[in-house]
Amino acid sequence: MNETYQNLVIQYFEKLKKVLPQKLNYYKETINKFQGQDKSYFGDHIIAFKQGMQIKQSKIKEFTLTTLINLVSKGYIDGGLQDNTENFQQSDQIEITDTAGKKREQPMNVIESLIHLVQQCLVEKDEIISLALKLLISLVMNPQCNMQYHELTKIIKTIVYIYAQSKSQNIDRLCKGIFLQIILITFQGSNSDALVKITLDNMINKVSDIKQCQYCGKEGKFECRQNKVTVCSYRCKKYIQEALELKQKNYENAQNLFDLLIRLLSPKQQFQQQRNQIILLEGIYFICDNYDFSVEAQNIYNLSSYLLKFCLQNEQQLYSLSFKIFQRLTFSKHKEMINQINIFINQIYISVLTNKNTTDQHKQTTLESLWRIFQRKHASLEFYLNYDCSIKHEFLMENIINTLHSIFQQHEQFRPVITQIYQAIILGLEQTFNEKAISNSQQEQQQPQDVDETVFINQLEMQRQQKQEIQKGVDLFKKNPEKGVSFLIKANILQDDPTSIARFLIENKSLPKESVGQYLGGHHPINIQVLSEYTNFLKFHNLSVEQALRQYLDLFTLPPESQQIDRVVQKFADKFYEDNQSNTNFHFKSSSSIYTFTYLLVMLQTDLHNPKVVEKMKLTDFIKLARQINDGEDLPSEYLTVTYHSIQKNPLAVRESNTPMNSLTPNQYQKQMEELLKKIKDLIKRQSNSNYIQIDQETILLSKGLLESFSGKFLEILLVTYETTPNGDSLIKSILQLIRLSSKLSMKIESLVQEVIKVGLNSLKKGSTMLMIGLLSIIPTIGNSLHEQGWKCVLEAVSQMDEFRLLDSDHTEKVFMCSKDLDNQSIEEFILQLCQLSKQEIIQKHRIYSLQKLVEVSDYNMDRVKVIWNRLWSIVSQHIQETVTFRVKKITIVAVDSLKQLNMKFLQKEELYNIEFQREVLKPFELIYNNSDIEEKEFVLLCVKQILQNSKTYIKSGYKVIFNLINLGLKEENDTLSKLAFDLLRFIEIQELILIDLIQTYQILGKKDNENMAVNSIEFVKQCQRFMITQEQQTLQVPLLGILSNLAGDKRIQIQTQAVETLFYILEEKGNLFNEEYWIMIFSSVLRPIFDEIQFTLSSNPELNQYWFKDSCQKVFQNISSLIKKHYTKLKGQLPDFLKLFQNCIQNQNEKLAQLSIQAFKTMIMEKGLQFEQKDWELILSFIQQMLKYTIPTKLKDIDQSAIKQEQQASRKLQRQKSLQTVTNNLINECYSQCAAQLLLIQTSRDICELYHQNWSLSQLDNLEITFYESYQFAKLFNQQIEQRYNIWKSGFMQDMNVLPGLLRQEREAFSCMIMIIQFKIEILKQEQLKEHQQNQEQTNEEFSIKEPYEIVLNRYLQILLDSIKQFNSKHIQFINQQQESGEDPLYKIRQYETERDIQNLRTLLDVSILPKILLLSDQEIKLKLNEFYEQLLNACSFVSEYCILQMGCQDCKKCVRCLNQQKNNLFFQIKKCLLKLFELK
Repeated sequence: MNETYQNLVIQYFEKLKKVLPQKLNYYKETINKFQGQDKSYFGDHIIAFKQGMQIKQSKIKEFTLTTLINLVSKGYIDGGLQDNTENFQQSDQIEITDTAGKKREQPMNVIESLIHLVQQCLVEKDEIISLALKLLISLVMNPQCNMQYHELTKIIKTIVYIYAQSKSQNIDRLCKGIFLQIILITFQGSNSDALVKITLDNMINKVSDIKQCQYCGKEGKFECRQNKVTVCSYRCKKYIQEALELKQKNYENAQNLFDLLIRLLSPKQQFQQQRNQIILLEGIYFICDNYDFSVEAQNIYNLSSYLLKFCLQNEQQLYSLSFKIFQRLTFSKHKEMINQINIFINQIYISVLTNKNTTDQHKQTTLESLWRIFQRKHASLEFYLNYDCSIKHEFLMENIINTLHSIFQQHEQFRPVITQIYQAIILGLEQTFNEKAISNSQQEQQQPQDVDETVFINQLEMQRQQKQEIQKGVDLFKKNPEKGVSFLIKANILQDDPTSIARFLIENKSLPKESVGQYLGGHHPINIQVLSEYTNFLKFHNLSVEQALRQYLDLFTLPPESQQIDRVVQKFADKFYEDNQSNTNFHFKSSSSIYTFTYLLVMLQTDLHNPKVVEKMKLTDFIKLARQINDGEDLPSEYLTVTYHSIQKNPLAVRESNTPMNSLTPNQYQKQMEELLKKIKDLIKRQSNSNYIQIDQETILLSKGLLESFSGKFLEILLVTYETTPNGDSLIKSILQLIRLSSKLSMKIESLVQEVIKVGLNSLKKGSTMLMIGLLSIIPTIGNSLHEQGWKCVLEAVSQMDEFRLLDSDHTEKVFMCSKDLDNQSIEEFILQLCQLSKQEIIQKHRIYSLQKLVEVSDYNMDRVKVIWNRLWSIVSQHIQETVTFRVKKITIVAVDSLKQLNMKFLQKEELYNIEFQREVLKPFELIYNNSDIEEKEFVLLCVKQILQNSKTYIKSGYKVIFNLINLGLKEENDTLSKLAFDLLRFIEIQELILIDLIQTYQILGKKDNENMAVNSIEFVKQCQRFMITQEQQTLQVPLLGILSNLAGDKRIQIQTQAVETLFYILEEKGNLFNEEYWIMIFSSVLRPIFDEIQFTLSSNPELNQYWFKDSCQKVFQNISSLIKKHYTKLKGQLPDFLKLFQNCIQNQNEKLAQLSIQAFKTMIMEKGLQFEQKDWELILSFIQQMLKYTIPTKLKDIDQSAIKQEQQASRKLQRQKSLQTVTNNLINECYSQCAAQLLLIQTSRDICELYHQNWSLSQLDNLEITFYESYQFAKLFNQQIEQRYNIWKSGFMQDMNVLPGLLRQEREAFSCMIMIIQFKIEILKQEQLKEHQQNQEQTNEEFSIKEPYEIVLNRYLQILLDSIKQFNSKHIQFINQQQESGEDPLYKIRQYETERDIQNLRTLLDVSILPKILLLSDQEIKLKLNEFYEQLLNACSFVSEYCILQMGCQDCKKCVRCLNQQKNNLFFQIKKCLLKLFELK
């Protein structure tokens, strides 16, 4: 090895000695000394190589460099050797790297010396420069050189300098290649694979039982504390430590190199040329593209400022490389660049794209960079989450998409790349969604979502919405600041206080300065307060007035009005004085002096920079104006001079610049870019740290907001490009991806699909089918998101394609077949729109394509959940019904036939419990029937008959519709339809499911005019009732019996008779099966209506009375009595109802109906009285009292008044007379009925009292006594009114009789009942008193005596008897007196005759009631009135023996001996018997 080195060196020395000039002979002697030395003396040998490079011969320089390259390549040069040529004379060297221009004091090593040799060749020809560059790369590649960072720095700088000075393409290529190779070598050594391997192995050891050495893989017995790894020996530990140290060193070198490249971009470096920047950017891009792991956050921050600047340059290579670097960093370092990304794209990309001064190539490069950024699939959604959904950042995706959309519309040359960007965004969103989104099955298996995650997602969405509200407010603020602030307050973005508003105006830099100034200068109190708070937020410490004013006016533009400017300047002066008054070098004495000086500065600004001012203010003029401005004193001239020159050089921002972004000179453009960079740097400083939001299973759902906002613009650009592009396969793919993704995110895609179909149909007409085929292929996937308008558009397109044969049916059929996979809401919308389309086709074209497809879709979806199917079928059936109304025979046939086929197929499926889907399926037949003519109705009934025959065993709820059709048919006047309906009814078997419908149909059948059908309804009722009995079904017995109840009121004799017989037969025979509650329903729904019908018939059809009383009424009352008798135990709860029924009949004006009711009532009481309880007797006695009171003929007096009125109005018209006569007749009938009912009620009550009075209480007897007394008293008073009775008789009441109408019998019967009741009361009281006496007799020996209340009742009873005898005597005296009188009064004879009738009535009363009661009194009781009775009876006896008794027994004669003697003897005997008893006592 040494020989080879020596050979190379000796060969070089020999050649060098030949070319050395004569004056350098001393070098030859030195070189001769080097003979035989090895490579360790290279530090001495290098002097020869330095000298060789001083020779002007190119070949010697080339040979020198070639020799050095060989020595380095073969590893003969040790980087640790020092350069020992200090004592030799050296030529001047170009110190490229020494920025101070001074030589190094420390000795250099051989590597640095070789680098200096290379630097001497920078002005040589290309061949020498090429060898020099190769020497540099050899130094870097040879590990023996042990390259240090500062040496590497010199090499990099040298290469950059060579590239910057080069004018040869070969040198350029070589520089770039070597430059990149150096970077590659440096960063390959920094690869962290070894570190990663050790770390992973260490992790495995921690969880493994058998630990292995991290270096050799053997069993590890030791733990290295320093490196925290497992080793087997010290040697392995050393190897691992050396490897780690080497990797760490290489990593640091790589970091230093990257930092060096960034620093070389700085303007402070002397290499600041575009070519330098280009090669440096290429190196940086190479690192970012291949070794992004070594790029740290600080590197990114340092690099960003340069990239921002270069992206705005006009040099293509500069901005292209800058965009590439940024794009590459966004791929790998987007988390670290969360602030830079937003600023870069919003401020650089969008500025370049919207600025009309940038070249098309610049814009094209920017768009291509943007496209590459979105090649990363997560980019668009991450941008949206981190920027558009964040309050801290400006909108990013919204600005990008809106800007691209605007450029697309304005510049056709950029449309392809913009379309590619949109395609990349859509593809990335879909891939991200498919990667991150959770499927339904996974979601069910997944654990419940963390509450914190949910809150975080909600916060992002809320921030996005809040940000949109802020943006709306900002946009409104730009137009009208007052309205903008008001909007933000209402949206809860701002608080309604000056501090909150001021902070918002300061922090929101997107607000136009002019608008901010307009608001701050407002005249309202809130504006003045906000101005104060706004100014207080600023800090003017240690600033001059001019500097502070610049800072102040940089935030907003001064308002135009002088008052507004005055307030702003005054507030500025106050704040500036407050912040600086304590400074030692502060020149102003008060805020007023600052206020005046500020105004002077504004004047100076206007004078110096207003082009309209010709003669500018000079410094001397300015100083003169400022005299004594400081509260009477002058400001320092130096201060004024500095201020003047500062404003002269840089004007104050009094008004906002309105320079447009177009038509600028290069200098103006450059200045504008510098202002933009300044703004960007300010934004970077103000950016706060924030966490980068990652995409996961939850945040992926927020992509919906992105698509909802911009899907329309995406689709618009894709479709426009598709229409102008020959081959649009990729565009079709993107379009379908957009629609499919929107569907997955549950968005409304109707508008998207409509636009695609519109373009697709136009393409079909031109022969291009791929777009429509693609759209139809994704319909099964997106169907659930189409909704009504989407389906409408799709179905119309399918119909159009089928009509004009634009596309094969295999593709269109997918639309209908996929319907079975739609969700419940979507299938409903699908069918609804298909029905609408079918309707249009039928109306406009008489086309049945959609109608046929509707039937197919119904068949496909027949297996859905029955509830859902019901909703679907309601839509389908409604449409089929409408088709029939169009009256197109072909369509009607198809519709009804399709309906029949679907029903027959569907009815084969089992119906679930409580789900009446069959009813919904069959319902259309009923609706079609209602809207059809006779022929169509007949066809419908035949179809239903066929369905019934084929599916009878499966039909359940469908019977409801069938019965409805039967009912409709039975109601028809057409005999054919009625007969078809009747045949359907005969075909149906009775079952529990259809009992209600059967009953309803039987009711309709019973009302048919066809008597045969009505009679059959009774037979059907019998059959149905027998079925209910066998099934123990009672619930529907009432409505079933109600049919018979209704038929009982039929006017047809056969039907009426058969209905009554059948009804009461069922009730009597099967009544024991009914419980009490059921009997209540039977009474109210079955029995009561019969009596209601009877009363109504008797009142409205008097001609039917005779028939009804002879047959129907009597049978009904007999049956009701029999029914009560047989089933009273279950009917006793209906006693009030039966009493109410009897009451209604009694209150009817018909006398015979009242008699039948009273008789039925009596029968009920007499038969079942022993079973009555006290509460029952209370009801019965109350009923008796009410009826007795009601039937008192109180309206007899009204008859008399009616007659008087009739006589008074005799002169009026005949019609009026007839009306009065009708009123009188009605009163007469009512009174006659009441009189008859009253007598019958009194007799019935007497019979009941005699039999059951022992079950009644004293209070009940008292009430009953009062009622009889009222009846007696009314009759007695009426009988005394002879003149009134005469008038009544004249009015027509009982005019066929020869005597005046009277109530003698009522008087006598009521009095008899009254004293009978009193007698019963005496007996009760007597028994109670006797029991009480017996209980007390053991204690006291007192004798029995009459006491209260028994004594009271007894005295009253005796007095009534005594008064009756007295009345009898007085009547005889009156009669005698009347016979002795005579007069011309026409009523004389009538009064005399009526007195005779009264006497006879009293005789009967004495004979039947009074005297028998006296005989029944005990001796002790009669002794109370003994003398009175004795005296009155003696008088009565004399009257009986002296005067004739009016004949009342025979109706043929007034006086006959037989009757007279019989009555006389009976009464005389009774009086005699009473006198004997009294005489004995007396």
